[in-house]
Amino acid sequence: HGNDALYSIQDNQVFLQNDNNILDLREKAKNIAFENAFRILIKKIIDSKDLKSVNQLDNLKINKLVNDYKITDEQISDISYSANISVNFNQKSILKFFRKHKIRVQTLVSDEYLVFPILDKVNTLYLWEMNNIWYDNLKSDYDEVGLLKLYFPEKNHLNKLKISARQIIKRDIFAIKEFLKTHKKKKGIIIFLRENFDKEAGGFKSDLSLTIFTDDNFEEIKIIDKNNFNEIYSTSQMKLISKTVINELQMWWKKKANKLDLKSNMINEIFIKHYYDGLKTSLLIEKTLFSIFDNDEITLFQVQDDSVIYKVMSNFSIDKINLSLSKYGLIIKSSENKTFLIDEIN
Repeated sequence: HGNDALYSIQDNQVFLQNDNNILDLREKAKNIAFENAFRILIKKIIDSKDLKSVNQLDNLKINKLVNDYKITDEQISDISYSANISVNFNQKSILKFFRKHKIRVQTLVSDEYLVFPILDKVNTLYLWEMNNIWYDNLKSDYDEVGLLKLYFPEKNHLNKLKISARQIIKRDIFAIKEFLKTHKKKKGIIIFLRENFDKEAGGFKSDLSLTIFTDDNFEEIKIIDKNNFNEIYSTSQMKLISKTVINELQMWWKKKANKLDLKSNMINEIFIKHYYDGLKTSLLIEKTLFSIFDNDEITLFQVQDDSVIYKVMSNFSIDKINLSLSKYGLIIKSSENKTFLIDEIN
């Protein structure tokens, strides 16, 4: 909900052989771009185990799910045709389509996680150093329009002074929290890669770990293909590992959000109450609530002298609502009956 950019798929490059009919070429290019954009979109919002179900759907008319498209960088020669086509899908049509076919969609966008990209290479640790190529690969492979939001601090001397790779490896909670606070973040992801050349085996060997830091706790993320990294390779696998890491993190977030969905299949009625605390805060809260819920799920229920009450009809669990609110620094807490008070996180 409330993430229009998710449904906008940019930079769909299409290359075709020129058959001297420009209108046919544009139509073919458009259809190819629609199919490619649809594959990219479903990979973001559909669980990997449900992708097969999507591919098996008959008479899939992708053009019915598209709001609009734009052709740029069109180049035509005697033998070839190429174009860059951006596709904007209709959010409501997409959600309705998958509900109709009973395929679960996940569109919950995460809070921003600050990335600690630690590289251990030839017994030297790299973090905010300019030559940390592990940082570069991760940032390059990261999809800014995905569900999981990552924040990469700049590689500079100031950040080197504030926290070191060894402090993070030793799980210095105070240092990590202070660094997060400096960058106005509450959560972090430690992405640790050790890559060394094994002279006896004659190849590169890697070790990878992913750790989430939130609320003073560390949580290890299980890496599905981790055993593959322990094999010996003749060349560095850093670029491939980087792509795998970004994919694994996106899947981790979808699974985390999906677990909350499993608890909330029924439509529930709740009331969210906000006591006035300045116009700026009140406007922020209203805008946030209407971005999380669809228009038919939330209504202004009651306006009082000191407060306002919103009525919500949704299958979101309270945990999922708070997960959605947390990135805005907000939380709801039970008050009485079906009423919850919304306020800023302390």
